[in-house]
Amino acid sequence: MLGELAEALASLDIDTTLDGDVLVADGNRLVPQVVARAHPTPADLSELVSEAPARVPALVVADRISDAGRDVLRRAGWGWLDRRGHVRVWASGLRVESPLHPSAATAGRSRPGNAWTTVGLEIALAVLCEPTEPVTARRIAAIIGRSVGATHELIGRFVELGLVGPRSHLPLLPELFWETSARWPDNGWIGLPVGLDEVAERVGGDELLRVDERAATLGGARIAAAGDLPARAYVRSAGALRRARSMVERDRDRDRDRTDDGDPSRSIADADAARDRDRDRDRKGEERSRTVRSWVRAAPVHWLPENEDHPPDADHAWHVAHPLVCALRLAADPSRGREIVDDWGIVPGAIPRGAT
Repeated sequence: MLGELAEALASLDIDTTLDGDVLVADGNRLVPQVVARAHPTPADLSELVSEAPARVPALVVADRISDAGRDVLRRAGWGWLDRRGHVRVWASGLRVESPLHPSAATAGRSRPGNAWTTVGLEIALAVLCEPTEPVTARRIAAIIGRSVGATHELIGRFVELGLVGPRSHLPLLPELFWETSARWPDNGWIGLPVGLDEVAERVGGDELLRVDERAATLGGARIAAAGDLPARAYVRSAGALRRARSMVERDRDRDRDRTDDGDPSRSIADADAARDRDRDRDRKGEERSRTVRSWVRAAPVHWLPENEDHPPDADHAWHVAHPLVCALRLAADPSRGREIVDDWGIVPGAIPRGAT
């Protein structure tokens, strides 16, 4: 490990050699306390620095150290060698904190494949739901209903990205959550002129998975007036989504019927003007924006866990998403959504707000 550290410093054009157990860097002779960890969480690092002997310089060598973990080490006066490409050595006569040159950080590694496929998102979601369990293909495949081979390949891509430890087989937290939320699909919502009750009657309650602010509060989030917002739900099948979309067309046709009073004496000019008004209204979406009572979109992935504490019942035919699904959708909004998720305290591995 000391050799790795020497190579990292040398890549920054710092004159570095090893003399037995002594690191000679820029003319300074250092005997650092080096601790190896495969994939430490901020909590692991907090425990480490509190229990380790008061000996400096000290540093951690790991496959990946999160930003939150680096903060823990920095506050304790420790350094690190993050094998993804970052080094910190804080000692008398040598103070370095720097990313490593890309060639040094990625030597011998090919460019990772895309981990953020539909299967990849399902894997990330399953891992986040059980963040302390090892990320193995056989276990995850059984959860999400995918083949072991496809799951194994995608897990390998997460390892290449540094989001799963190659030795510990544990996820890097909270980074995995935020990386997943940044790629969680949240476009293509369809505004409907009816509430979720009527949508459920039209498409079937088992087709709907509620993922909005109200669903988040059922999982413990604190969101003011969540019940006053239009409901949002994922639709599980393409056929059900087509039936839901037809409700928009039906409402639009009803509006046009009201515009056309059926008077045969109405002039052609009046009819043309009415059609122009219809087209203009449809283009701007003004009528739809005033009457939207619920939103639906295609489910972004096939495997979607549910909130088992709130199954469908006589009061609501739809299903309620697992709190982490709601959190991923909310976190896709980098402004208010992320603030809600931070205050919620649901992100695995995150340091709670106000904690020191």
